[in-house]
Amino acid sequence: MDDNTNAFGETDFDKLTGNAGRLDLIGQLQQACKKDRGVLILINLDNFEIFNDVYGYDIGEQLLYKCIEIINANTEDDDIKGRLGGDEFIVFIKGVTDRVSFTRLYKKINDQITESAKKLVGEDMRISLGISIGVVFVPDHGDVYEDLFQKANLTLEHVKQQGGQGCAFYSNGDGRDEKLILDNFELISKDLDETVEDAGALWVDYDHFSIIYRFMKRYLATYGGTAAKMLITITPLTSMSRDDFGMMTRELGKIINKTLRKSDLMMQSRQNQFFLFLPEVKDGTMERVSSRIMESWQKTMYYKDSEIYFDAEFISKTK
Repeated sequence: MDDNTNAFGETDFDKLTGNAGRLDLIGQLQQACKKDRGVLILINLDNFEIFNDVYGYDIGEQLLYKCIEIINANTEDDDIKGRLGGDEFIVFIKGVTDRVSFTRLYKKINDQITESAKKLVGEDMRISLGISIGVVFVPDHGDVYEDLFQKANLTLEHVKQQGGQGCAFYSNGDGRDEKLILDNFELISKDLDETVEDAGALWVDYDHFSIIYRFMKRYLATYGGTAAKMLITITPLTSMSRDDFGMMTRELGKIINKTLRKSDLMMQSRQNQFFLFLPEVKDGTMERVSSRIMESWQKTMYYKDSEIYFDAEFISKTK
């Protein structure tokens, strides 16, 4: 392959992934929609923002690379694919004309991306990571790329509104009939129960945390205010069984929960990690939070057998 071309044989690059750049990509898609039969699909990586916040942007970039590799491996060389930006991808697959075969393809790609994420961060990953896809058939629903893109985007938005991790096909009309969603993966843990009801932070599972977290970040971006995110990691200093380590981690979770305010939000992101969202924080708040947690932790039987790390960052209006 020539040094100036990527895996797609193109000279315009997405600097992050090495895929076709946006202008070159759109030009190819416009031509394909005019002359080829197939499907135009929009792909969005669910909960990628919170995945980045919990595991770090370096891991997030590695996952984007993996997504490209998986999309490449499950499509043909002459199919058109690229990244629109962030965690959004677009693909034109030639020759696919029925929903059943594409649904199988969707499941395969979704499973592989989820497995790749677990390999990056560990099998105990608790972020509900997968993909949402909006699909429009060409030329059944038109042959003008711009119109087809809008239809695929409308369908993708419908999937996201239903909770994500699904594959939906555009239908004539408004694209929102009851049969639109053909496949919707069951998400793990749908309970809204709090770990502690009367005091402390709102402790929820990762699915509900991600919804509240995204809403709060939108609120801050729109109306301003202060907030912070904190990742607390515990590691054993001595050899212990998985059950003993689980008991130690649960004890830390209880202490964190009791230390925080009712307005704070927390989840257990991995077996040994807790991710916190702290609204309306002020200078010195995070230091006081970590100090109070450690003061309580020093009174437990686990103190000398463990080490706790605190990573914290303020969330500004522009982030």
